[in-house]
Amino acid sequence: MAVVTRPCSDFHCVINKSCRGRTSKHGWTLKSLCDLLKTQLCTIAISLTLYNSVRLPKEAYRYGAVPYLVIYTFWLLVVGLPTTLLQLAMGQLSQQDPVGVWRAVPILRGVGHLKVLTSYLSCVYYVMYVALSTAYLIWIAKGSFPLKDCTKVYMTPNGYENKMNATECFNSTFLAPFTEYPQYLGIMAILIFLLWFFVPIILYRLHKTLKTAIGILAAVIVTIAIILCIFLSNIEVLTTMFKSCEQWSPLSQPYIWFSALVQALLSTQIMSGYLISAGGSVYKNSDVRWTSALLIMANIFAGWLWILMWESIGGNGRKDKSFISILVLIYQSSIIEMRDKLWPLLAFGMVFVSGIISMVLLLYPVYDKLHRRTGDKWRLFACATSAIGTALTVAVLSRGQEVATILDDLVVPVLAVFTCAVEIVGFIFIYGCSYLTVDIEFLTGVKLPYFWVATWWTTPVLLVGVSGWWLRSLLRASWSLGQTLWPLLGVFVAILVIMVVMAAVAVAKEEQFNLISKISSAFRPSRQWGPEEPMARYVWMSQRYINETLSTDNDTISEQNNYSAIIFNKQNMDKKFKNDLYNADYQSTYNIYNRNIINNRNSPYRDIESVFATHTIPRDIEHQAVPTPDVY
Repeated sequence: MAVVTRPCSDFHCVINKSCRGRTSKHGWTLKSLCDLLKTQLCTIAISLTLYNSVRLPKEAYRYGAVPYLVIYTFWLLVVGLPTTLLQLAMGQLSQQDPVGVWRAVPILRGVGHLKVLTSYLSCVYYVMYVALSTAYLIWIAKGSFPLKDCTKVYMTPNGYENKMNATECFNSTFLAPFTEYPQYLGIMAILIFLLWFFVPIILYRLHKTLKTAIGILAAVIVTIAIILCIFLSNIEVLTTMFKSCEQWSPLSQPYIWFSALVQALLSTQIMSGYLISAGGSVYKNSDVRWTSALLIMANIFAGWLWILMWESIGGNGRKDKSFISILVLIYQSSIIEMRDKLWPLLAFGMVFVSGIISMVLLLYPVYDKLHRRTGDKWRLFACATSAIGTALTVAVLSRGQEVATILDDLVVPVLAVFTCAVEIVGFIFIYGCSYLTVDIEFLTGVKLPYFWVATWWTTPVLLVGVSGWWLRSLLRASWSLGQTLWPLLGVFVAILVIMVVMAAVAVAKEEQFNLISKISSAFRPSRQWGPEEPMARYVWMSQRYINETLSTDNDTISEQNNYSAIIFNKQNMDKKFKNDLYNADYQSTYNIYNRNIINNRNSPYRDIESVFATHTIPRDIEHQAVPTPDVY
């Protein structure tokens, strides 16, 4: 059956006709509103992970809350915002995982593998944190509070008092050496096994279940936090925190600058590759500019609110600065304030839910890579990664906080800064700043301000400069104390090996005749780089070719030639109309689209008709579209 189409001036108009009958006046439906809400909850949930809820307060206690938060906010705006935009844009354009996106620069494919490794390694030792909160959640719920195993009562002039503090309680129970209390390690091993094998069920259908689960968990955390602040917060305690405003001496040291920089990369999930994977799935219909801005603003507000909350709940006592500082704060403050066990249960439960969100976000890029690599068998490989993760987490736990602290303070920060710096250098200097600008303009449909280009050029300088300053001071301090930084040496060796091996693999896969040509080709985008959707890829390649051959002064890109309009209209086609379009009038629609562009006298594409070449699609004569005159 022939399909009659109206020769509109653009393809956008032709497709939009199929959606008008079933959308509201402004193009919104109940389903689209629900999807928008889920997407924004996923963005907010990034600020509710353990990186913000427990790691950020721990680092703030070390250097002073207010000075640290000021520097943290600075790094989020200067480094976090442009890097977030870059990752979301490249993920949305290519719809690839953190490794596949490096088809843009194959020689740097190792950066993608390092991001996946960083994400998995972070999950390994933070599962230990989640397991500890789960253990205390269960033990407090089924017994008395404080715990009987954490009680040493002594007679004092004021009566009987418990002399065991929260730090000693953790070290004598679930963090105790295996040789002294093997039963606690056995219990923790069971909890770790359950977390590694049953929490990832949330990702059984990857992004289809990710958005719903993350939205629900985020709502739970916000609700518990509001309840705790209403009933437990002490505003007078906050005056102690703001007194740190007078102590700005740490700003002269590199440690606070490097720590806040790393915290910004961890809080925004820049280091894990989640934003790249989510860019092509969770945020595939979103404007990357507004999504980036919302993500950064959510992290800024959440960072300040998390620290204010823990300060107001924790009281005026001395803050623990170890890896489990927030768990210690919850237990110790509940004992000092003689609170009912309901309140530590809510606090540990909030940390537990935050840990679940962290696990899901950290494992998502790992599972996305497995799914693209192994197809339908990815769940079997996911089970294998869970088994390995269980063994590694138990091994980390067997050494108490020592290994977890090394990973959190040295290994992961170095990996995060290195991958971020090389990523920006790869896309700006090797892939090309002009190509990157055209790609983002293709995604957004508007001209990219020069502000973003300036931030991309300065970000690698800031990353390398601050990291070098920190490393120099760290090495001097270690040598003066006679210490060796073998974990730091190990991570640098691992980075070098992975980058060299992956670069060699990329060069070997190039289809050239000599080594020099292969290496040169590995620095250029592969043929598989770019949008996967055929219509979007067609327009994207046309615009890239035009950008190379013509110099235009247009301030905007026409709406029908941007990725968002193409994908949005394609997904909103009626099923019957879409089938008829592809079976009967697919080619004639492209001819209308091309002819109107080329025949327009004011069009810059008028003299390059070869760009819009058409190809005959063989069809059965009975189903072939019948050309019709222009009908309006």
